[in-house]
Amino acid sequence: MRVQDTSPEFVRAEEAAQWCVRLCEGQMTSAARIEFSRWLAQDPRQRAAFDQAVEAWKEVNAAEATPGVLALRVEALQSLRRAQRTRAGWLPNARPSWILAASLVGLILIASGAGWWRLSPQQLSTGVGERRTVVLADGSSVSLDASSQVLVEYSGMRRTLHVMQGRAKFDVAKDPRRPFLVHAANRDIVATGTEFSVELLPKDVRVILYEGRVSVEGPGGVRKLSAGQSLTASVASAHVDIAPDEAGRSLSWESGQLEFVDEPLAVAIERVNRYTRNPIAIGDAAAGNVRISGVFSAGDTRAFIDGVTAVAPIRDAERNGQEVLWSSRD
Repeated sequence: MRVQDTSPEFVRAEEAAQWCVRLCEGQMTSAARIEFSRWLAQDPRQRAAFDQAVEAWKEVNAAEATPGVLALRVEALQSLRRAQRTRAGWLPNARPSWILAASLVGLILIASGAGWWRLSPQQLSTGVGERRTVVLADGSSVSLDASSQVLVEYSGMRRTLHVMQGRAKFDVAKDPRRPFLVHAANRDIVATGTEFSVELLPKDVRVILYEGRVSVEGPGGVRKLSAGQSLTASVASAHVDIAPDEAGRSLSWESGQLEFVDEPLAVAIERVNRYTRNPIAIGDAAAGNVRISGVFSAGDTRAFIDGVTAVAPIRDAERNGQEVLWSSRD
């Protein structure tokens, strides 16, 4: 028997759970994401209810092997799909049959205790040669390059992510009341709704803005980027360079290619090594500083070495089973 309740708290829980079901099962269109952002912004209690619903849904996933919980989850999804087949749009105040799906999550909230204000940190990572895209709880997405790691910490008040390794592109769902902050080394990149990438290199943090605006905070103050610009910031000092950037080149890694234009060999090798289990090493500082240009298939290490040594003052040698690139001027 369904629990009948028209209290504001229960209605918020139902609405939050409806959004949670759609988001977690990949049912969000662009229009729905806009409506979802508006719903979150209407009332801080709605944001808190959504955070609670996501946490409850995570508990369902964690326990879904048990027959009772699995049955509830299946019933929720079937109700959602039936509603989608019979209705062209979706209104958050409507109360169709699949409200049971929302109620299930809402009732889990009531039964599962406290501790909902902050979602547990979520670790996103890729292995050697692996790329992946993850949709976050607010509709934002993160595309990870190979051998990369991002830590996600969402709460009702803020969205904070940490680039721990490698490179990631962020497509941010707009939420003016809850800025989207990406931390990498000694820099904080702040956005509300935009598209940009952040790369953590041994000596630098690189930020490329594809759409909208972001602020980059760190030693030396705040720098603002416009679409089509890139920022390179030292991890050891306040030094910052801002320059134009070509989106097609900088995003070539998403399609399995690595494109370099007048790039230091050390930086190029850092990216190439994300795609190989037999990493290349730099033999001396002179080799690392040689500038190279070219387009290479990600994972084809031999082609990269052959291409570089054919046109640059670089020679290669094998040492202890590892390819090492040296400057030919030594």
